[in-house]
Amino acid sequence: MRRLSGRLLSWLLLSILASLAFVALALWPPRRVDNVLYDALARTRERPADASILMVDIDDRSLAELGAWPWSREIHARMVDRLTAAGARAIVYDVLFSQPSDDPARDQALGAAIARSGRVYLPQFLIDAGQGAPPRVEGSIPEISQGAAGVGLAHVRFDEDGVVRRMAPFEADGTGLGPDLMTVVYRATLGDRRPDPTLGADETMLIPFAGPPSLYKRVSFSSVVDGEVPASLIAGRTVFVGLTAPGLGPAFPTPVTPDAASMTGVQLQASILDGLRSGQMIQAAGPGGRVAFALTLLWLLLAGLLALPPRANLALTLGLGLVGLAYSAALFWLGHVWLSPVAPVVGLLVVALLWGWTQLGRVNDLLGQQLARVRSVVRGRGREPVDFESDVVARQASSLGEAITRMDDLRRFSADALFSLPDATLLADARGRVIAANAAARTLFKSVHAELVGTSLADLINTLEPLGQRFELDWPRETERDAPIDLHLSDGRAFQLQTVFRRDEAGASAGWIVRLADISILTAAMRQREQALQLLTHDMRSPQTSILALLATTPELPREVSDRIAAYARRTLALADGFVQLARAEVTPVSLEPVDLVDIAVEAIDEVWPQSVQRKIRIEQFGDDAPLMVMGDRSVLARALVNLLGNAVKYGPEGSTITVTLAEKPSANGPSAVVTIADQGPGFSREEAATAFRPFQRFERPGHDLAVSGVGLGLAFVQAAVARHGGEVSCRSETGVGAEFTVRLPKLGLVP
Repeated sequence: MRRLSGRLLSWLLLSILASLAFVALALWPPRRVDNVLYDALARTRERPADASILMVDIDDRSLAELGAWPWSREIHARMVDRLTAAGARAIVYDVLFSQPSDDPARDQALGAAIARSGRVYLPQFLIDAGQGAPPRVEGSIPEISQGAAGVGLAHVRFDEDGVVRRMAPFEADGTGLGPDLMTVVYRATLGDRRPDPTLGADETMLIPFAGPPSLYKRVSFSSVVDGEVPASLIAGRTVFVGLTAPGLGPAFPTPVTPDAASMTGVQLQASILDGLRSGQMIQAAGPGGRVAFALTLLWLLLAGLLALPPRANLALTLGLGLVGLAYSAALFWLGHVWLSPVAPVVGLLVVALLWGWTQLGRVNDLLGQQLARVRSVVRGRGREPVDFESDVVARQASSLGEAITRMDDLRRFSADALFSLPDATLLADARGRVIAANAAARTLFKSVHAELVGTSLADLINTLEPLGQRFELDWPRETERDAPIDLHLSDGRAFQLQTVFRRDEAGASAGWIVRLADISILTAAMRQREQALQLLTHDMRSPQTSILALLATTPELPREVSDRIAAYARRTLALADGFVQLARAEVTPVSLEPVDLVDIAVEAIDEVWPQSVQRKIRIEQFGDDAPLMVMGDRSVLARALVNLLGNAVKYGPEGSTITVTLAEKPSANGPSAVVTIADQGPGFSREEAATAFRPFQRFERPGHDLAVSGVGLGLAFVQAAVARHGGEVSCRSETGVGAEFTVRLPKLGLVP
């Protein structure tokens, strides 16, 4: 596997750690900081209050006119009758009548008024039982509450900072879940107009305060009892009756109240009902949504950190932070969902800073290394040393100037080296027109073309009139590297044509480099080599074959002499065959095609099967359950495996076992197809194993006559064949414990 660069490793490490941190922050956000932003958004979220809500305040005026609190229950009965007669749609009486009065008749009178109305809703409260016991529910006495239209829990939920921001449609009341009072009122007055947000809701919902309590229409309790309030102001409204006088009842801090405790319980209940009716109760985003939001912002930033320059990353960081804030605000205002952006946005800034510091350190280290290299190069060339006592910018500028000078010198050196090459070399532009030629190229084309610069490459090569070759006008095509082309001219000369496609720094076409190497001497040598191989394959084989035929028809010779002559003749034949096979394996191009190494191993086993049966040797094959595809020449690979198996059969003791194991194994260059052949023969010493693949290398073994045991070219052929396929072969052995030969080939899909 290719080693990752330091920058990519840093990015991966930062990505993993940041992702884990963002997930943790999304699951366990910093509540206090989130609450600050939530309160700011809540105060900017303006909407009209529910006009159907009327607040009847038990205020200072009422206390002054009706006397000190608590009042007689006759007064409350008169209030219920007044509101009912005026046509109130619903009456939320936020007063707890938990104790009977001194006169039971007064309790019965209030209960009768509530029953006659049929529109009165009374609160219940959760009382802490202490000592770990579940809370108990306390409500109005039965004489009063039994005629109510509904009762519910008026429980106040506080956040960690003591501010009231949410309500629960249902509360645990010790025996189960009891509905909140506003859940009861909302459902009773909902009708069929809109869906019910309390159905299937989360445990809590955030309250969408329309604003401070002063937004709702308010009248004094005493003015209603005295008949001063016209019935038209009450008719059709939901009337909240409760304590609002300072110090008379509890008050709670909320995001929209100007001081720490300025919203009373009845005003809080009115705000909750307003939020339910408006359909704007705010749902807190779940863990999955928070994680997805945070990771989306993070990975957009991480992708930019890897792909964009520093200035663009700064803009990306700020932009993603603004997008996170805007998206959270849009969800809050339009989607009624609270998705805090505080942790992700702060996390983005931290990640960007960490990445910037990391890369700044890497750049500083790299710059220091390059500055040292520049100083070394400059001094080595006899230049005056750079003044490294000045400031950092000056040092960098000085070193950059020296580097540019050095690069310019290197460019000139490269150009001089290119055009002094002994082979004819041409440079062409993106259109295939010659733009430069070295001295060897001018000499080659001098007799066939007067002017090289500006000439098409195809036309120029065609002027040589290569035998059997003709290049079209669109040659060469845009490929990274073309296969070499052999050109044979009518005068007997031969050239190898090689083209290399060039690209500029932007990746666009920059033209070609064309080289024509004179291979006339090499071609003549190849012809002589083929003639030598022909001599071996025919002229040397024919006499040996005749000797064997003569021995078979001449019984007069003694048997021992005849066998000895035949053995030498066969050895000579084997030597000729082995030499020819080795020579062709080393230089002859192999014909690559997709082949199954398992099938080739089976063929090789079948070929040596007669010899193995004769010597009672068993061959076992493992790992042949699935195909093992490679790019190779089937006949060459089969001959290589036959050579290895033949040696294993030849040197293995009778009755032994040969194992052939095929497997796919990882390697530095990717998956490899591996064939391992292990025998139980005499094995090799370490010195012998190191030289086993040398041509004509043979080792004396007990019971094997060197005259008939082989010529020492079989393993050399195996090594040459495997190398031509881009693989390798190795031997592992110890004397007396057998030998194990392993062939590794690139698996199909990899370039050998």
